[in-house]
Amino acid sequence: MSWFLSNKSSRGEKKSKRGKSADPRWDPQRTLLGMKFAGVAGAVLAVALMWHFGSQRLEAYVSTNHARPVTADDIRFSEDPRLMSPADINLLRARLAEAIGPSPLDREGLREAAKVLRDRRDVVRELRQVRRQPDGTIDIDLSFRYPAAVVQMRNERTGALSPDGYHVIDDMGFAMYGPRSLDELAHLQLPRILGVNSKYRPKDNLGEYRWQGPEVDAALALIGALRETPAMGFIDSISVNITDDLGRIRLVINTQVRPTANAKPIDCRIVWGLPPGQERAIEPDTDRKVEALVALLAHDRYRMGHWREVSINTGSIVPAQAIVGNQ
Repeated sequence: MSWFLSNKSSRGEKKSKRGKSADPRWDPQRTLLGMKFAGVAGAVLAVALMWHFGSQRLEAYVSTNHARPVTADDIRFSEDPRLMSPADINLLRARLAEAIGPSPLDREGLREAAKVLRDRRDVVRELRQVRRQPDGTIDIDLSFRYPAAVVQMRNERTGALSPDGYHVIDDMGFAMYGPRSLDELAHLQLPRILGVNSKYRPKDNLGEYRWQGPEVDAALALIGALRETPAMGFIDSISVNITDDLGRIRLVINTQVRPTANAKPIDCRIVWGLPPGQERAIEPDTDRKVEALVALLAHDRYRMGHWREVSINTGSIVPAQAIVGNQ
C-alpha cells in the first residue's frame, strides 16, 4: 500500500514538472504569421533589388544603343510663336535642346527644359507639358504671350516722357521685351500707352515681370474693350497720366486724321474718361461709350479734322472746340 501511494505521487510530480517547463507566452500561430510576413518582406526586397539593378542595366542599354541627340529642329511647340522674331525662336529652341539629354529615358532633361520655359515668363504664359515622342522629337504643350501694347514711361518727378525707349507688354501687363526704339516695333502695329509713372516699372532685382500700379491696367482694360470694334484700328496711343481732383485716372485716346491723302496728319484727342469697369454711377457704362466712340470716328467733322478734342465720357459726342478749315 505504501508502494502504491509513493509511485502515484512520483507520477504526479513528473506531470507537474512537464507542465511547468512549457512557456505560456509562446503562441505558435503568431510565430507562423511572423514567418509569413518575413517571407513576404524578403520577396519584396528581392524584387526591388532585381528591379533596381535590372532598370539600371536597361537604362544603360537604351542609352548606349538608342540614344539620339536632340536638336533645335526636334523642338515642337503646340502654339506657333508667330510674333517672336526668328532669331529669338531659334535661341529658345537651341536652349531647350541643350537641356534635354540624348537618352529616351532621360527624365531629368525634360524637367530641366520645363524649368527653362518657366523661367521665361516674358515669353511663356502657361506651360502644361514637355513630352518626348518615340521618334525623338520633343512636344511642348504651352501658351505663349503675345504683345498687346507698347509702354512709354514718364519721369515721376518732372512728368516728362522717358527717353529710355519703349517696352512691349502682353494683355496682362507682363513685360515681354524692351527697351526698343519705336521704329523697331512699327511692324507690330500696337497701340502705345503713354505716361506710365516710372516708379511702376518692374524691378529686375525682385524678379518682377509685370507692370505695377493702376495705369497700365487701366489702359489694357480699354484696349480689351475696343479690341473687337472698328475703333481699334484708329487708336495711335492712350494717355494715362491725366487724373481728376480725386486722383482717378481719366483715359485719353490719341488719334490722327488726314482730311485728304496728301494732307498733313492732324492730332486729335478723345477724352474717354474712367477706365472700363470703374464707371459705377459716375459715367455711362463701357458699351455706351464704345457706341459714342464708333459714331465719332465715322463723323465727317472729326474725319476732316474740325474736331481736335472731343469728350465721350458722357456717352455722347461733346466737341471741346470746333476748328474751321483744315489748319
